[in-house]
Amino acid sequence: MEERLNDLIYENKRLREEIERLRKYISLPGYEKRALIEIYSKFAERSISPIVLSDELETIIYANESFCNFLQYTKDEVVGKNLRQFTNREEFSSFQVNTELRKKGIASLYESILIKKDQTAVPVQISASPVLNDDGKLICIMGIITDLSPFYKNPDSVRKLNW
Repeated sequence: MEERLNDLIYENKRLREEIERLRKYISLPGYEKRALIEIYSKFAERSISPIVLSDELETIIYANESFCNFLQYTKDEVVGKNLRQFTNREEFSSFQVNTELRKKGIASLYESILIKKDQTAVPVQISASPVLNDDGKLICIMGIITDLSPFYKNPDSVRKLNW
C-alpha cells in the first residue's frame, strides 16, 4: 500500500511538472502562431493542391509536398525562402500588394507566375487568404495554387475560361 502511495505521489509530481512546462510553453511569444500553423499544415499536407503558408514578409513558413513537387524543389529548398525566389520581379510586386490586403483581413483570387527550379515560368491562379487570430492580427497567409498552363496551351480553353 505504501509503495502504491509513493507511486501516486511520484506520478502527481511528474504531472505537475509537465503542466508547468506546458504552461510556460503556451505563454511563450508566438505560441498561438505556431499552433495555428501546425493545424493548417496538417490540413494542407493531405491536399493534392499546391499549398503554401507565408508570413507578412513573404517568407515561406510551410509548403506541402504538392507545392514542392509543382515547382520541382524539396521542402528544405522552399521553407524559409522568400517568395521572390519563385517568381519574377513584376509578379513579386503584386505579391507585396496582395500581402497588404491580407494584413487587412481581405482574401482574393488572382493570376500570377511562378518559376520552377528549371526556370520554366508557369501561369497560376492563387487563392490567397489571411489566417487571423481572435484579435484580427495576421498569423500567416495561406495560398492555394492552381496550375493554369493547360489553359494557356490551348487558346480556345482560355477564351472559355474568361467567359
